[in-house]
Amino acid sequence: MLKTQKKLLTAFGVKTKEKGLWSEVPVSDKSQLRKARVPTVFSELRVTSGSTGDPLYIFYSKEALHSFVKRAVISLKKSGVSRKNRVLNLFAYGNYVPGSMYEKACQLEDIPIIPLGAPNTYPKEKMVEVILKLKPDVWLAVPSYAISLLELLPKGDDKILPKKVIVAGERLLDSYIEKFKEYNVEVINHFGLTECPAIGVSKKGNPKIIEIINDDIYTESVEENGLQHFVVTDLNNSATPIIRYKTGDVIDTIKYNKDGTLAEFRIVGRSDDLTKIQGILVSKTKIIETLSGITDTFIVDIKTVDGRDFVEVTLPKALEAKESVIDAQLPFLKKRKLIFKEEVVVPKTSSYKNKHIIDSRK
Repeated sequence: MLKTQKKLLTAFGVKTKEKGLWSEVPVSDKSQLRKARVPTVFSELRVTSGSTGDPLYIFYSKEALHSFVKRAVISLKKSGVSRKNRVLNLFAYGNYVPGSMYEKACQLEDIPIIPLGAPNTYPKEKMVEVILKLKPDVWLAVPSYAISLLELLPKGDDKILPKKVIVAGERLLDSYIEKFKEYNVEVINHFGLTECPAIGVSKKGNPKIIEIINDDIYTESVEENGLQHFVVTDLNNSATPIIRYKTGDVIDTIKYNKDGTLAEFRIVGRSDDLTKIQGILVSKTKIIETLSGITDTFIVDIKTVDGRDFVEVTLPKALEAKESVIDAQLPFLKKRKLIFKEEVVVPKTSSYKNKHIIDSRK
């Protein structure tokens, strides 16, 4: 492992001694990645964060592609998926990596896969039609979307329900986990990034704890402002260097391997400005700036309603006549409702700042 690390660092002009290899390398984040050069040689490009900030371009080398597809294969095996199963792939295609990543992994392992790529390319009615016809026993999906499909299936026929739902791309809330339990469906959480896909799989019986697949990656926990931050290095990506990259994920319940890499952890939140609503990253700053252009008195409450994300925007009663105009400015907030009250009291933070955004999800 040390030889691989040193070779990677040397390739990008990072001079280190053999001892204390990574401690001599500064931790990076998205701001450094955005300044990275466009490589002359790469196998694939993905773009992330385009709707919530400056686009982040991630180039994969051939070796990096092979590595994360290999980890996807390991992830499926750890989840108990084999050629005896029939997999329905509901992950979106395009720039969302898991859509194509798991398709490649299933093809390599000769696992039957139905790659429909929802929710952006296929209406729910068609999804239900396929499920009734083919009865896939493993679904790959964003959790809120999987729950909405389960609710559309005919009641009383357990044969059409999946045995497992493998989720990713959205915060796995306690309410989601309870919903899957109601359907007697095992939920398995897969964790990864566009910057470095297929990092880990949840422990059996505890979808909140992620077990890391330290295969061609080097994982760390770095303390900052009293919080533990997840840091990853892709040992095989020579196109876009992901070196000591702080992902923005704040973690706890950490266990380590003997070599100092992470064995498992629980994700407790994000350190950046973004929050996921209905599986889509939304900038809190964008929400506040948009509504601040209308009034200084507003509350945005992100809730869980019927197992899915729901946004309530509370505004002064005097603005009710402008409801359609205000609503038209909030297309990035899916599943939203505007509420108008005579008195709107904006909560304060401990430092007496206005707390316009409340996340009530559990």
